[in-house]
Amino acid sequence: MVYSLEFSKRLLEAARALAEEASGKNEAGRAVLYLSLLSCEITLKALLEKAGFSVKHLKKRSHDLRGLLKDICHCELTGTGIGNSKPFRASRLLARAVILNTFNGTVGALLHAEDLGVSKYPSDIRYGDLISHFPPMVMLECASVLLSWAEDNIGMIKRI
Repeated sequence: MVYSLEFSKRLLEAARALAEEASGKNEAGRAVLYLSLLSCEITLKALLEKAGFSVKHLKKRSHDLRGLLKDICHCELTGTGIGNSKPFRASRLLARAVILNTFNGTVGALLHAEDLGVSKYPSDIRYGDLISHFPPMVMLECASVLLSWAEDNIGMIKRI
């Protein structure tokens, strides 16, 4: 496989370490936000590659989180091991809570944030004077929830 959950995990570890060591330091939040979003991108691409999407297709998606989420909606999970349960849509991932009891606190809402006018990943996060996005620690948690879901389900995902 080209895309690796292990690499995504290491990005998250780096973001967590940076968040702990550099709290309040100039540009630390930007770095945590960037690493968190990069981890989300790699996690989604690893899931999609395992589901049967070609590396060529995933490379064409570039850093388009919205497009990657669209592709996830064309996948299902099979072999859940719960009796004779039927396959279910992988789009359930989008409803996973990151911020409890918050309407826009799901993986899907947070990764569709560009629809709300936040800084575009990756260019507006890497460059510029002003970043408008969800707080870095929220996106770090989003990446963590996404990675955990992926680790639990990567062996059951397939393209439909």
